[in-house]
Amino acid sequence: MKSDPAYYIGEFPLILRRHPRAKHMKLRFEARSGSALLTLPPGISDRKALQFAEKHYDWLSDQYDQSPESTPLAAGNIIPFRGQQLNIIHAPDRPAGIYIKNGQLVVGGPQAGFETRLQNWLKKQARLVLNEAVEKFTPMLGCGPHRVMVRDTRSRWGSCSTRKNLSFSWRLIMAPPDILHYVVAHEMAHLVEMNHSPAFWKIVKKMYPDWKKSRRWLKSEGNSLMLIG
Repeated sequence: MKSDPAYYIGEFPLILRRHPRAKHMKLRFEARSGSALLTLPPGISDRKALQFAEKHYDWLSDQYDQSPESTPLAAGNIIPFRGQQLNIIHAPDRPAGIYIKNGQLVVGGPQAGFETRLQNWLKKQARLVLNEAVEKFTPMLGCGPHRVMVRDTRSRWGSCSTRKNLSFSWRLIMAPPDILHYVVAHEMAHLVEMNHSPAFWKIVKKMYPDWKKSRRWLKSEGNSLMLIG
């Protein structure tokens, strides 16, 4: 059971997170939860953090007004799948399978467990496509990951651990294929360079030359995908 947040900035719950490598205070609005997330360098007191957040109340209000609404995985809603817009249809008289036909994402079976079945199917599709992308880039990079994982993350599209494990958000299956390929190339480049140095971006460009276009797309369109499901 989650406890109530310790602090509020106006009507917005405030979450404080201290990071050992943070050099400045950084405030972010999380649209799905309606919370303000403040990342702090070590040594910053809660009092100073609150003062900083309060100064940015108007900015938080603007972010709230501009944030897109969340979209549940429910019948009648439209979600993207590999960049194609599909209308979710419930077919209770059909077996509990899922298929795509004529621009529709048809989910069979009873209403109970509807969203879980659909999300699990989307995760499975994401895992298949992500593994294909990793296999495609491995010969180009000259090495591959130790493990590829698909997670339910809302703040990061992908990550690479020091143990050479790659993690990706299942919501990448909703993005166009070129966007998914860019994210895979980006994280695989970290297998060689665990930073964002010029050497890192050179590797990304080698694997995925049009990376800048995909990066811009993620910045402008990615947040709306994170609000689905």
